[in-house]
Amino acid sequence: MQRSLFLARQLSKAPERYLVFNFTPTLMNRMTIYIILGIFALSVIAYFVFRQKPKSELENYLISSQSQSNDRIKNLNLDKPSENASYTLDTNKLSFPDIIRETENMEYKADNEREWVINLTSTESVSFKKSDFDKMFDYDWRSKFHSTIYGFSPEENRWTYADAGDSPEVFSKLQVAVDIQDVFNEETPDYNRQKLKRYIDELEKRIKKYPIKLKIEQSETIESAITKAKKLVQLNQEFNLDAIIVLQADNHFKGIKMWDVLQSVGLKWGDGDLFHWGNDKNYGHDQNFSVWTTTEPGYFFPEEIKHGNMNPQNLIFGFSIPRCADPKNVYAIMLNSVKYCQKRLGGQVLDRNMKPLDEEKSKQELSAFLTRMEHKGLISGSDKALRMF
Repeated sequence: MQRSLFLARQLSKAPERYLVFNFTPTLMNRMTIYIILGIFALSVIAYFVFRQKPKSELENYLISSQSQSNDRIKNLNLDKPSENASYTLDTNKLSFPDIIRETENMEYKADNEREWVINLTSTESVSFKKSDFDKMFDYDWRSKFHSTIYGFSPEENRWTYADAGDSPEVFSKLQVAVDIQDVFNEETPDYNRQKLKRYIDELEKRIKKYPIKLKIEQSETIESAITKAKKLVQLNQEFNLDAIIVLQADNHFKGIKMWDVLQSVGLKWGDGDLFHWGNDKNYGHDQNFSVWTTTEPGYFFPEEIKHGNMNPQNLIFGFSIPRCADPKNVYAIMLNSVKYCQKRLGGQVLDRNMKPLDEEKSKQELSAFLTRMEHKGLISGSDKALRMF
């Protein structure tokens, strides 16, 4: 193939070098046509062999463990910080509620506050077999009708995820739970009542093929669900806020030094190619706070840092307030971390609006924000908050 492609390229550049033969005009014309056709055929083959195939979006992502990420930066000699300022991230200053979580026989059931629930019951008092309803909630259902399927196990006397790999094989009741916030269209903006009705219409079709007779019952009307959705969307729009502190460079931070400083303060590079202060408690978000940048691409590739190609204009320290386990104390520790980085890197400490940060004012605003959340029945870091934000 390589030799043929080479000949094709040479013929396309200077065909006269290969056509000077003592043939009759008719034979020569015929030979010319054959060669041109050969060149065309080889060009088509070359196109399909060497063409650039379109990449899927997933090809832009590398899924790796934290240990693999650690090996990656170790191989680049970016794993050893020049200083140890990890005392800044003092977990003893954080406060977590005492929560006892059951590990065995824990019940998982639909949340009527945020989900529209459709009950499926047998009219013949016959149990649901997993092997049967798996066919009803197939790939087509999962891709077009996003929902969670819960089942009540009479053997275990509890609700659980019906379609989980280790779930029981028999259930006496099934529930289809739809996140009602999904009916809100931000672009319009409006609430899609028809989207909920589609679930009922599709279930009506599917239960006809089920081995036993089933009955569909809505836990509430579609209008009631829409009213509930409006309240949830309003809460989400009001409280879905990040606490942000910006360290803005006078020009650019030198990438290799920036990397060293963030590691010195005790932050770990990894998830999403960002730096994080991880939360190892069983409460709140997985990260206490993270660091990113507005400089393209917005995250940090260690290879680009090593080669001097990534020198960000700013570092943005932040966390989701409603998802955070302890917003007030995390904010105070995050501020101290920013000050340490400023001491070594220079730059200005700014707020989310790129104005000089007023520390006391920002702390007062955070406290008032958390009070408003509590008045609406939202506790930062709680399971309810994690589900909503």
